[in-house]
Amino acid sequence: MLKNLWICLVCFFCMPLQAQPGQIVKAHGIEIWYETFGEEKDPALLLIMGGFAQGILWPTEFCEQLAKAGFYVIRYDNRDTGLSTCFDFGKNPYNLLDMAQDALGLLDVLKFEKVHHCGFSMGGSIAQLISAHFPHKVASLTLLSSSCDLRPCMLAYDKDYTETALPKPQQIYLDWMHRFLEMPPQTHEEKLEQRLAAWRIMNGDQVPFETERYREIHQEFLDRLKHPESLTNHLPAIKNSFMMLDTVPSQVQVPTLIIHGSEDPILPPDHGEALHRAISHSRYVFLQGMGHVLNRCFYDTIVQEIQQHAFNRWQDQ
Repeated sequence: MLKNLWICLVCFFCMPLQAQPGQIVKAHGIEIWYETFGEEKDPALLLIMGGFAQGILWPTEFCEQLAKAGFYVIRYDNRDTGLSTCFDFGKNPYNLLDMAQDALGLLDVLKFEKVHHCGFSMGGSIAQLISAHFPHKVASLTLLSSSCDLRPCMLAYDKDYTETALPKPQQIYLDWMHRFLEMPPQTHEEKLEQRLAAWRIMNGDQVPFETERYREIHQEFLDRLKHPESLTNHLPAIKNSFMMLDTVPSQVQVPTLIIHGSEDPILPPDHGEALHRAISHSRYVFLQGMGHVLNRCFYDTIVQEIQQHAFNRWQDQ
């Protein structure tokens, strides 16, 4: 814990590796925005963000640190987020396997046959689907703040929660989500403050929340929000995926690293432990103090774990 707090105060004097300008490409029949960091000659690492979240919520500093660790880092906007294609879900329903194929379509356009995959939250479910159905595309798998069962979360959002094997989100987060779904903010400033309030809750109170940095990120998020009406389309997409996700963890055979935080208010620690049990031969790293946010306090540990996990596997191939 003290080590993590100390990392928060460390100054980084190295010049950052600059991202390549973001681009939009046609892949899997839709437009996908993506951005890269590092050297193209290095092993590629695809970052898959969670529900309702644009690719920029993989903070630039985190991507740069991964690039310094030897990866060619790719972050992108999932469908219905940011600058990627948005849908009228009623006319064009989809599920998480469709989103997994979006990611593979992007890799095909970029001419990558096999890369390292890292998914956060719902992005972890997408990464599991890729690993189960298209293992030849996956060099290694890292799952951050994810789960083998998203039903407790979805049922609680709908206020239909019944007792399940895994816990629902903490009430403080559910209260925020219900306010967001029932009374969306109207002004730009209200939207910005509401997003920051959510990220403070998701951060937990064990490590400092980077208020000003996340204010910048969410300002950019709102500036890139082309279709606000599509923001919650991932909710029905997840519900359409419940059946397929039931058996996916047991099908994952690629080397898997699972990282989960003690303070996660959306997918409490039991979710990470259950995911570890469900994916055979996975390795579990429990981070004391981490919530459901990529906080700078944990960059060093997460990057080191991903580097060790991926490169050990890479060298074996």
